[in-house]
Amino acid sequence: MLNQQYLLNLTTISLVLLPITPVIAQPASNPSGTESEGLSTGVLFKPPPEDQKPEHTRGAGSRNDQQCSQDIFSSNKPNAPLTQTSLIPLVPSSNWGLTTAKHPTFWINLPETSAQQIVLSIREEGRTFHSQTFISIAGKSGLIAVQSSQDSPPLELDKSYQWAVVLICGNQPNPNDPAVASWIKRVTITEPNHLGTPLEKVAWYGENGIWYDAVTALMEVRQSQPNNQNIRDIWAKFLESGEVNSEL
Repeated sequence: MLNQQYLLNLTTISLVLLPITPVIAQPASNPSGTESEGLSTGVLFKPPPEDQKPEHTRGAGSRNDQQCSQDIFSSNKPNAPLTQTSLIPLVPSSNWGLTTAKHPTFWINLPETSAQQIVLSIREEGRTFHSQTFISIAGKSGLIAVQSSQDSPPLELDKSYQWAVVLICGNQPNPNDPAVASWIKRVTITEPNHLGTPLEKVAWYGENGIWYDAVTALMEVRQSQPNNQNIRDIWAKFLESGEVNSEL
């Protein structure tokens, strides 16, 4: 079993802080006539107040080891184009977001790679370690959900955490392994009783700046209706409202 502190040190070394430069695409057109039409302009992300941000929220990325695909890179690099080989965290341009979940779901764009696993490392702001979870990615690519194990410590209320995902290219972690990182803060907020549909919940989360919950709820809608053009439009507009690449 890998030594946790050794892995944490390697992860910290590999995360070269760089600003995120999102690539914005035009949303799709010709939405289909569905019940989601009425919410198509209201499912947007409204960033929370800036005074809630951690002191340091720059993104992080590193170059890849030759044992992974030679074309993999982190989109946190300045002016990096979006391709199928981009390792991307699905986060707003501020590089931080809110959640109400004890064990939130993180979303990343995973390129095709020979790596067999990733590690999700979480540290509390100002501290060195909170938890880490190894996750098998064999045969996976595209947008995937990443979550800490249920037996790991929950995120505490009103505390900020940095989370990082590292592709383990060899038999053990290497400082040159591809990696991305972002920030999250858990908050408490009372959900109103009138939210009857999934899209209404997404709209409410977005209006209140709860990024991670909104993305996960909207992804569930998108996956349940993969051929619904209006849902695709809502997805693209929501990402654009967070200044995220809407081609994802």
